[in-house]
Amino acid sequence: MIWLDNSRILAIFAVVVLHAAVTPVADAPLGSAYWWAGNVVDAFSRWCVPVFVMISGALLLAPGKTESAGTFYRKRIARILVPFLFWSAFYLLWVFVKGRLKGSPPSGADLLHRLAIGEPYYHLWFLYMLVPLYLVTPLLRPLVAQSPRSRLLKLTLLGFALAALNAILARILPRSGTFFPAWFLAYVPYFLLGHLIATDPRQPPRAALWIILIGAGLLTAVGCHALASRAGLATGLYFYDYLSLTVIPMAASCMYLLKSWRRPLAGADRTRQLSALTMGVYLIHPLFIEVLQRAGFGTLDFNPILSIPAVAAAAFAGALAVSYLIARVPLLRRSI
Repeated sequence: MIWLDNSRILAIFAVVVLHAAVTPVADAPLGSAYWWAGNVVDAFSRWCVPVFVMISGALLLAPGKTESAGTFYRKRIARILVPFLFWSAFYLLWVFVKGRLKGSPPSGADLLHRLAIGEPYYHLWFLYMLVPLYLVTPLLRPLVAQSPRSRLLKLTLLGFALAALNAILARILPRSGTFFPAWFLAYVPYFLLGHLIATDPRQPPRAALWIILIGAGLLTAVGCHALASRAGLATGLYFYDYLSLTVIPMAASCMYLLKSWRRPLAGADRTRQLSALTMGVYLIHPLFIEVLQRAGFGTLDFNPILSIPAVAAAAFAGALAVSYLIARVPLLRRSI
C-alpha cells in the first residue's frame, strides 16, 4: 500500500532527525537557545518509532493472513535474523575499534554486557524489541481475527494504560536494568493499534488530528523542560519515552494522517524502492552522524536550527546511498 511506503520513508527520516537532535539536548545547557532547538525538534519527531511498530501491525495482522506459523517464522528469519546478527557483530566491532583508537578498548565482558542488555549500539534496541514481537505474532493473529473490533480497541487501550504507567514508574523508581526480551510487551498496543487504524473505515477530521499532533508535540517539549528543570534531565526525558502520555496520542494522530495521504512521495516505483531501503538507513545512519560530528559538522558546531536539518539530511543521504549499494551486492543484501 502506498501510504505504508510513504509512512516508512517519512518515519525513517524522522528517526535520523531525532538522533541528530540528541546532542543539543544532552550537551547544551538546559534551557539555552541551543537546547530548546534540539528539544523542540526531538519532541516533534517522537512519533517515528511507534509508527514503525504500527506499520508492522498493519501488515502482519492484516485480515486474510492465513500462512502457518512455520511459514511466518521462515519469512521473518530471512528478513530480520540476518540483519540482527550481522549488525550486532558490526557495531560491537565498531565499539571495540573506537575504544582501541582512544587507548581504552572495551573488554570482552563489556561487549557481552551490551548484548545482554539488548544494545550493542544505542539504536539497535529496536531490533532486539522487534524479534520477540515477531515471535508472538502467530499467537496474536487468531486473537485479532476472532475478536470484535470493540474488544480489540479495549484491549489496546488497556495495554497503553499499563505501558504508560510503567513508563512513568520507570522514571520515579530506581531499577538496575530491564530484560530486553520483555521489551516487546510494552509495544504490543502499538502493534494492535496499527491494525486498528489500517482497517478503520472511518477517517477522523484532519484538522483535529493536526491539533492533537501539534499539541502533543508542544506538551512533550514543554513538559521535558519543566520536569528537567525540577528533577534533572534524566527525569525530564520521560516525555521523550515512546509510551509517554504525550507521545502516544502524537503517534496515533500521525498514523491516521499518514493513512489519509494516498499519493506516493516520489512516484509509485521510486517510493517502493525507497521504502525497501529504510531498514538499511535505520541500521547505518548512526555511523554517518558520528563521522560528521568528528569531522566538525556536528549539531553543536553551529546553530542547531540549521545544523540539525543539515546533519540529518547528510546522514540520511549517506545511509541511503550505502544501503542502495549494499542491496546490489548478492552476499550483503540480506543484511539490510
